[in-house]
Amino acid sequence: MTEAIRAEKLVKTFGKITALAGVSLEVAWGETLGILGDNGAGKSTLIKILTGYHQPDSGQVFVDGKPVELTSVDEARAFGIECVYQDLALVNGLSIYHNMFLNRELLRRGPFRLLDHREMRRRKARILLLDEPLAAMGAREARLIIGLIERLRARGDIAIVMIAHNYAQTLEICDRVVLMQHGEITFESAAAATSAEELLEIVRREYRAVRTG
Repeated sequence: MTEAIRAEKLVKTFGKITALAGVSLEVAWGETLGILGDNGAGKSTLIKILTGYHQPDSGQVFVDGKPVELTSVDEARAFGIECVYQDLALVNGLSIYHNMFLNRELLRRGPFRLLDHREMRRRKARILLLDEPLAAMGAREARLIIGLIERLRARGDIAIVMIAHNYAQTLEICDRVVLMQHGEITFESAAAATSAEELLEIVRREYRAVRTG
């Protein structure tokens, strides 16, 4: 498969905190890549660099095999990069029923409308970044989102990168997964060649190593 987007040795620090410590990855056209890891692993920082929201301290991003400078969100969109951010925190003062209604509206008219192939064509989007697309979703809504992602993947001309916490769901949706810990990619595999149990064991080993180190 032909390379759609590639990150090479990305480094990003915020004061004394290293959010990314030389991260490299690539996604091909027609491929869906899942990025897994706990909070603070660097996943969101990586997505924000790929969308032009942050600029790396060092490293390079490539689109279609060519180096690009993503100095703003608009610059990233000019290369066909779009991001769907997910924040379904409950709205204070509304009942659970009305919050559930708002979630359904997000599927129909909110940020998830970008998952519709017609909206993708209208925006000329080719590289889709999904930040926790299934967070706070019920089973019915999650199946809807998964179906939309699978239809986009079947087109073959869209590259999808998905941040997630749910290992089993991510392995179901994605072609390939990477695991991020402490600003680094510590594991990479075809989804069919690994399991949620293996990924969780890798995370546990890292925690044990940190505690005993």
